[in-house]
Amino acid sequence: MVSMQKVCVTYVAADCGSIIPGKSGAAAAFKAVKIHQKLLQAGIEVVDNGPSGYHDTSSQLDVLEETMTYQPSPFVPHDIRNRADNLELLRKVRRRMTKNFDQEPNSFQLVLGGECCMLPVILSCVKRQYKSYDMDVGFIYVDADTDMHSPVDADWNGYFASMTMTQLMGRPGSLVNSNADSVLTNDKLCNAENTVFFGTNLSHPGNKNEHLAYLHGEHFKVFSLQAVALDPQARARDALEHLERKHKAIWVHLDVDSIDPGEFPLANVPNFTGVTFTNMMLALDVLLASESVIGLTVAEVNPDHDPGLVMTKRLTETIVAMLARKRSS
Repeated sequence: MVSMQKVCVTYVAADCGSIIPGKSGAAAAFKAVKIHQKLLQAGIEVVDNGPSGYHDTSSQLDVLEETMTYQPSPFVPHDIRNRADNLELLRKVRRRMTKNFDQEPNSFQLVLGGECCMLPVILSCVKRQYKSYDMDVGFIYVDADTDMHSPVDADWNGYFASMTMTQLMGRPGSLVNSNADSVLTNDKLCNAENTVFFGTNLSHPGNKNEHLAYLHGEHFKVFSLQAVALDPQARARDALEHLERKHKAIWVHLDVDSIDPGEFPLANVPNFTGVTFTNMMLALDVLLASESVIGLTVAEVNPDHDPGLVMTKRLTETIVAMLARKRSS
């Protein structure tokens, strides 16, 4: 399993798949609150694979060497807006994750951003790596949204970030690209055996009845935001228990829209969940403490909503403390 002596950090400065700009500043925000230094102070070595390093003082915004930013783009039926940039982002993230595993296969992977639609290549790389160990990877999707919209929907709006789980589950409408450097396939990376939805807002209109019916019909494990708010630590233990029966490696994805924006409005698009920052962090602490958890994505951070980076700093310090406890356990 992973060694918590080292954390391999990947910054993803991107909002090219989003409905509004801002997330491309997340990488710089995490660096500005000195996450590198805080990890070192916690006794955790930060792996440096990038051309300019991951240091807080680096002028480099992220290890992708450039930002992949929001661009106004026309609607294309049955496709995503800003397609070329979204595919290029996936290629860059894939190259970075591949390099991370080539050079530091046993380090804990921490990916900070940024777009949640970077997940298809992240999970693809993670699953390929752990398949070489004869291990399947479980996945915990901490997100208020199901992100199961599809280009075949009658009300499709064209934004890649809204179809992350559609892509991961290989559902109708999932995208493929058939060129020599293909990064999109309709492979079913996520299914009811290896995936848990955690903190889902069942009453949000974006989570359509047909999305929830599909999850129910396929027997996905779904922990609603109400269940998480009521007892976050118990629900986190339940999620782990569900996956650890068959999976010795688990990846956790934290979309910060799972935290109620009335208290903690850091997310790119608000989703009024009622789950406090403290409660969601209690759940995340339980998840990260598991020996099975080998990586974490933090996504949908929009520092435009965070004057002075107070929330980004609080989130960073909380996650660093969790990783420090994981290291010493």
